[in-house]
Order: sequence, then C-alpha cells, then structure tokens
Amino acid sequence: MKRARYVTPLLPCILLVLLSGCAAPLKKGIYLAPDFQPGAVSEINLLPPIDARIDKEVEVDLEKQLRGEIRSMLKRRGYKVSDSDRVDNMEQLTEDELKSALPGLIRRLGPPGARHVMVVLLLDVKTKFTFGSTGTAEVAGFIYDKESEKLIWRDKGIGKAGQGGLIGMAMKGMMDEQAISMANRNLVASIPKRSD
Repeated sequence: MKRARYVTPLLPCILLVLLSGCAAPLKKGIYLAPDFQPGAVSEINLLPPIDARIDKEVEVDLEKQLRGEIRSMLKRRGYKVSDSDRVDNMEQLTEDELKSALPGLIRRLGPPGARHVMVVLLLDVKTKFTFGSTGTAEVAGFIYDKESEKLIWRDKGIGKAGQGGLIGMAMKGMMDEQAISMANRNLVASIPKRSD
C-alpha cells in the first residue's frame, strides 16, 4: 500500500518521458529533392537575407535575427556554414522567382566555387498591442545545388509569441524578435540532419 502511494505521483512523469520519445522527429518541408543526401552537402553558403515584407514598419536586424540565428541552427544540424556576399540586385528577388529556380538565377547566387547556397526571406513581421502583446513572423528558405542547377529544399517557417498582462505590454518590443526566432526554428526543422 505504501509503495502505491509513491508510484502514483510518478506515473505522469513516466508517461511524459515515454511519449516525448514518440514525437515526430522533423516537420515535413514544402519540397525536398528525392535525391537529397545530407552527407553530400559539405558546406552551405548562406546569403544575406532578403527583406521581402510589404509592411516594413517593424525594424528587424536581418543579419543578426535571420542570418545569425539560421547559421547557428544549421550548424547544430551538422552542416558547415559560411556567409556569402550579396549578389547584384539580390534584394529585388521575389519569392516567386526563387521558387521558379531558373538555372540562370541559381548560377549567379553565391561565390563561383560554391556548390550549395541558401537564400532566406523575411516575409512578414507584425506586433499587436492589447492587454499584453503578441508578435507573428513568417520566413521562407531555399537551398540550391549550383552544380546540378536545381532547387533541393524549400520551406516556410511561421512563429508566434505572446505575453499577457502588464508584463506583456512592457515586452511589446521583444515579441517580434521571439516570433522571428520561432519562425526560424520552424523553417530549419525540415532540413534533414547531417551525421558524419
């Protein structure tokens, strides 16, 4: 009888541990090339992010909040990452142009010797102020293989952050940053992990 008294409070903890091991490992991206082999991607050249928002009222440090965070996330997934410079007129590229993956466009992305390049777009960031505050963000990402001149991965990431009450009202400026971080994590989650 005494043993049952100690085991009963542990049952929820045990179930939580067991169920967390059964969770889906990755989200499924919008597109992943059938022949995508993480081990064949020796390095990803990460281009400067593109601010593709229509409403640019919220100030965003693209270098820190997008490229810096995504670089770290890719490294945690086992990829070697290097930053590449912006190509001419890159900031004018649209999501539709990047989706079309025309060979001429792919060839001019990143340095001449690079094989795999990644482009990230900030599509939207909004903050809302009520009795508290919320932030939402949407990002899109593309990885191209310059050797085959093909798109090999594409996805979108969505993030939402919020805090109610007076604390949330005081933290309104941080909600957009948290939402972008969550969108970045959601985006990178569909890139297969690389194991050596």
